[in-house]
Amino acid sequence: SYRLGHRIYTPKRIDVTAPQPDDRPYAGVLYTGASVHGRDQHHGWHETHSVHVDAGIVGPSAGAEPIQEHFHEYIAGEDPKGWDYQLSDEPFLNVGYEHAWVDEFAIGPLDFEYGPTAGFAVGNLYTYGSGGLLFRFGSHLDRSYGIPSITPAQGQRAFFRRGEGFGWYVFAAAEGRYMAHNMLLDGNTHKDSPSVERKPWVADAQVGVAVNWDRWQLAYTVAVRSKEFETQDGQDSFGSLTLSMWL
Repeated sequence: SYRLGHRIYTPKRIDVTAPQPDDRPYAGVLYTGASVHGRDQHHGWHETHSVHVDAGIVGPSAGAEPIQEHFHEYIAGEDPKGWDYQLSDEPFLNVGYEHAWVDEFAIGPLDFEYGPTAGFAVGNLYTYGSGGLLFRFGSHLDRSYGIPSITPAQGQRAFFRRGEGFGWYVFAAAEGRYMAHNMLLDGNTHKDSPSVERKPWVADAQVGVAVNWDRWQLAYTVAVRSKEFETQDGQDSFGSLTLSMWL
């Protein structure tokens, strides 16, 4: 699978012009990536494994400032005033791996899967080790595997096979990560830049639904994430809508 992504990170208060040392730095991320997926079928259970490679740039060259300013102007939103203090340009390369051991069974027309996951990422954007648990049920689960996830967790687990009609599933997952490095909180690697005191242990809980048809898959995820840095006001909760297609 392949991906092209753009992400924007800002502190909670975007109306403040001065630096905000107690909140996360402004940052834009522009990246591209690829993943290789595999599945090993056993009697009554299976393993999935994926290798992920992402490369891109953090900083003004990612274009986050004009994108947010123009979008907020279009929706008559608040003018973001702190982009002068965003992270500096820094290219990055990240490599990740994820493995899952999944038990499978059926109850009537519905298929069920659950099992543990483990993985890691190494790079100057993120470095971490992770472990978790996933659960999903739906129709024709053998047409896809894994679940959609939100960075810094590996974001391309929801691989599916094309041309096999309609399928759907509901999913839930929990994951804990030991974050050894997160440039978006730690700041630039070789330059002075805004930063915050990062929490090493971070946990996610998420639920959602995915629908696939022929060459397309649409997934919606609701996630709750524990505090990522010491001065953060509270945990984050947010949604993610992901559209995937076969080329």
